Amino acid sequence: MTLAEAVNIFFEKSLMEGGIPFDVRMPRYNKETEEAIQETRDIISGKISAKSYSSSKELFAELDEE
Repeated sequence: MTLAEAVNIFFEKSLMEGGIPFDVRMPRYNKETEEAIQETRDIISGKISAKSYSSSKELFAELDEE
């Protein structure tokens, strides 16, 4: 199926349904994933600091020590 065919099918189905032919909702994640997403947002915003490495070799060396 080409992209043009897929778009045409979507438009035709949308017209038949009278709107978008599927639910549009935010995905629900488990608690651990939601906490990881929030931690990432906090790191990006500077609320918490994260360790950085100058190379992948340095990262893996530290991981090997654990």
